[in-house]
Amino acid sequence: MEYQTGMEMNNQTNVVPLDRFSPETKTCHGKDYPTFLDGFFTQFGESYFYAFVIQFILVALMYVNVGKGIYWKVLFYASIAGLVASILENGTVASICRESQQSVSKPFSLIFLLIDEVFWIASEYSIPYLNLIKMKAFARGKLALIMKCTIIGLALPFIYFRFMIGYQRMKKGYLNDTEIKFYHGYAFGIMAVADLICTFGILYFVKKNNSHAELTTNLNEYIKHSSYTILLTVDVVSALLSILNIITNIQKNDIKYLSTSTIPFHCLKSTFVLILAVDAFLFKYGAHLTSVQESSGSKSYGGNDSFYSYKNSGSYKPRGPTHSIDMTGKSRQKAPVSNITPFNYPPIEKDMYKSNKMDSPKMSNSKSIIKNYTHIQTNSTLYESPIDKHEVYPQQQFGFLSTQHRNYQ
Repeated sequence: MEYQTGMEMNNQTNVVPLDRFSPETKTCHGKDYPTFLDGFFTQFGESYFYAFVIQFILVALMYVNVGKGIYWKVLFYASIAGLVASILENGTVASICRESQQSVSKPFSLIFLLIDEVFWIASEYSIPYLNLIKMKAFARGKLALIMKCTIIGLALPFIYFRFMIGYQRMKKGYLNDTEIKFYHGYAFGIMAVADLICTFGILYFVKKNNSHAELTTNLNEYIKHSSYTILLTVDVVSALLSILNIITNIQKNDIKYLSTSTIPFHCLKSTFVLILAVDAFLFKYGAHLTSVQESSGSKSYGGNDSFYSYKNSGSYKPRGPTHSIDMTGKSRQKAPVSNITPFNYPPIEKDMYKSNKMDSPKMSNSKSIIKNYTHIQTNSTLYESPIDKHEVYPQQQFGFLSTQHRNYQ
């Protein structure tokens, strides 16, 4: 009995308390920064930090040029939240890892690790919310309302676990240990559940609405060819992050090779907002192209490095010369972003289309075969044969990318 007690005391004396300079905490080990700026700039080498910086830049560019509607606003604000959270976390690390702070056990700047969680919550839980917006574009009825309330309700335990992460970091003075990783696993698990609910909801309502009018065809095709892959990627990554964070801490001595397996998934999760932004951008491109083809009839688009040529594939010949639409020319006057297409077409000059036959009464009654997407006044006689009867379709609104949203009924 005395021998066992002696062994227990010996084991307790061998336990080394963790601090921010311990290798296990992945905070200040090997980081003796002479100044704050030196440490902050060095932290740019961390892939997590740089990922949020480049994500904000790219999402901001897409938002300013083509973004419109609640979906794009959430993407933009989520990228800002991720950038601020990353700056606060890495700035705190740069502060507490300075040479002058080595003798200070609990630097005051650790409080920013708790404040930081406000921005991490906004950045990370924006993914389920974005999928909810996507589902609301065509979801109706009691089931849709239940799913909405469930996803919003899951935000509460997610917020709790994220604040526990920040509190433990502030209290202990470092970023990682077994307890903090457990909280990460629980938070990722809640995100995975919320994403799975959105995925099944989208799949269900898309299947239910497949027989609806032709107006929903483009949205369904987008969901089928693009969003399925994105949704499944988000679900799988969140689920694997949750499972691996928990398993590697429960059985860390048995499966040491899994201790670093969460890194690639965590890096991928850091760019979820950028992935969804690119996905929405491609959808808007495809929707615009479809609208052009429907309103213009059967057309072929060829191009080189400087322009795409617009050619008519009809059996008739146009009465005027063939023109090319310059895709790279600069406008003399900058048009408002809300009134231009994603392709930034240059203004159409009326003088380009003047010909000797413009004054013909027969030509004056003809309609343009080219839909005016830039809302620029042009001459209505664009060399169209009077026998042509091309139906001009109204501009379509594509669910979550439009400014008008539908409420649950």
